[in-house]
Amino acid sequence: MEPAELLKKVASFAKQGMTQKQIMGELGFKTPFALSNRLVKASQATGKPVPAFKPTKKGQGARRVEIVEVRRRGKGEAFGVNIPQEPLSRVGAKPGSRFSVKASKGRIALTMR
Repeated sequence: MEPAELLKKVASFAKQGMTQKQIMGELGFKTPFALSNRLVKASQATGKPVPAFKPTKKGQGARRVEIVEVRRRGKGEAFGVNIPQEPLSRVGAKPGSRFSVKASKGRIALTMR
């Protein structure tokens, strides 16, 4: 299935009020990770955000899948992280925006300065 087609189908299912588990069943995914992984790759390929959908667990609102990939960039001690445009635009980040980085307990938090 083409990336744009996958995103359209998920958006359509989400508008119908389907949960993550129902969407997985319709599209033939066995695990939430497999669905999330394909959605992120489709989003990166098309430049369009992943549509929000209802999680399987009750009591939680719609969630967005946001996964970034860390890669070695050039020489030295630096790594590069590509963050999808959609979550950055939600916080008002633009090219050249500065962030402070805080790492603790297996998490990295970025705070816009």
